[in-house]
Amino acid sequence: MVLSFGIWDRSADFLQSQRVDNYLTKHIEEFDFIIVGAGSAGSVLANRLSSNPDYSVLLLENGGNPNPIQNVPFYFQSLLHIPEIDYGYYTVPQKHACLAMKEQRSYWPREMGLGGTSNLNCMFWQRSSPHDYERWAKLSGSDEWRFDNILRNFKNIEDYHGQYYNEKWHSQKGNGIYVSTVGHDNLVDEFLEAGREMGYPTKDVNGNQEPSFSRLDVSIKEGRRFGAYPGFWPVLDRTNLFIYRYAHSRREIIISAGAIDSPKLLMLSGIGPKKHLESLGIECRISLPVGKNLMDHIMIIFGPFIVDTPGKTNVPGRDITLNTVADYFTNRRGIMASAIAANAVAYIHSPFSKESGNLRNKSPDIQLLLVPANPNLPETFEEYASVKPGLIRRYMKGMNFTVKMVENTEAFRRIGTRLINRHFPGCEKYELKTDRYYECYARHMTSTVYHQSGTCTMGYGPEDPKAVVDSKLRVLHAKGLRVIDASIIPEIPNGNINAAVIMIADKASEFILDYWAQVDNSVPLQPTSSSSSRYASKGNR
Repeated sequence: MVLSFGIWDRSADFLQSQRVDNYLTKHIEEFDFIIVGAGSAGSVLANRLSSNPDYSVLLLENGGNPNPIQNVPFYFQSLLHIPEIDYGYYTVPQKHACLAMKEQRSYWPREMGLGGTSNLNCMFWQRSSPHDYERWAKLSGSDEWRFDNILRNFKNIEDYHGQYYNEKWHSQKGNGIYVSTVGHDNLVDEFLEAGREMGYPTKDVNGNQEPSFSRLDVSIKEGRRFGAYPGFWPVLDRTNLFIYRYAHSRREIIISAGAIDSPKLLMLSGIGPKKHLESLGIECRISLPVGKNLMDHIMIIFGPFIVDTPGKTNVPGRDITLNTVADYFTNRRGIMASAIAANAVAYIHSPFSKESGNLRNKSPDIQLLLVPANPNLPETFEEYASVKPGLIRRYMKGMNFTVKMVENTEAFRRIGTRLINRHFPGCEKYELKTDRYYECYARHMTSTVYHQSGTCTMGYGPEDPKAVVDSKLRVLHAKGLRVIDASIIPEIPNGNINAAVIMIADKASEFILDYWAQVDNSVPLQPTSSSSSRYASKGNR
């Protein structure tokens, strides 16, 4: 029923978008800005740039409005693989990972439509460590990307109503993404207490993040998904904002098609690695390392764990009843108000991170996610993009930490929690709870966390061999072209990246508006907290 409604709604929206009067009555040939892609970044850009009535903005998007069923967090997995909603990308077969997956390939869903993949994600709202953004500033050669300078942008895009409100770190102005704290409490108290037993405080990981345990913040409002569409699209009635095809740009074209399709569009346009483009019969107009820095977080779904005390976990076959459904649609609460029933998170340093010292200036490299469902498990993922032999040890240590926490702390002992005494298929020859077993398990159960990024890397300029865009996100050696989405991330931060992508777009909109306000004196300067004089410096536009 869910799938059928999803396909029907998508088809009806598509037919409506094809009506001739949608285009002919307001057809315009030239715009100030053309935005390609209405995902998490494109939504912010369309909102911010069209806020100035003197600019005309055109948005090109392959999809339409989100499917109404996507509002229900619990249904997110049911809407994957629908071709009318999801591009459904897959990786090539992996040699050292994804061994338990079909053809050893990783599935990479991508949403089409207003709001983009924020309509398909798990809605975890994680800013990542301030140390990650200090690295961005060094790699880009611009202090604009230091955490102190982007905290304002994080607050610009956030309407925070979670458990950890503090005006230094969060905003409640009512604009942008509505952020709340997961309401269902299964195993949360035990998880946080176990963390304290192991020496980790309980605190807001979206503030000044340090190794700690925390309740989970999510982009959910009153039990409903709150992605980029409700956050930034109440502007569809603006007379200077248009959504259609075939147009030219007076000032800039902004590509916001995501970490997969943005580099694809650049390469199809002749911007990319010269040898690669020529091998495909594409004339190389600008030779840049497009697509060369693909990064992703890897997740190990680890367990299952057994809990002897009844009522501490959520078992779908037992706990999802008609009363559960009725409670959700009546009160917008319960397990259906969460995508995968996750409700707490922790960030820790692996032993290898500790060995290198100076932890005060380093981001935790392992995230633990508590999912008190069947199977009942924490999940781990960390900051590296591939499962190379030398890096698999971090996953092994993450799993070892999890087992010690679950089996050795008083918090979990009281409820009788332990790792199941059974081997994962394919790992029978290794003794349970050993490094060799953990390595075998990790190589089978490696999975993406859908955080693809880095394919149009931000760098310090034309002299940077890894850079595709500069610190203002302008494509090097090109005029009037920027890339603004997850693809510009130079190093993937240690948390879920949707908040970072939306922040990037908010920051970039300031760059654009300030620059053009100075170039075109007829357009009033938009106030920001940054010095706009730097935006008129020499460089490509």
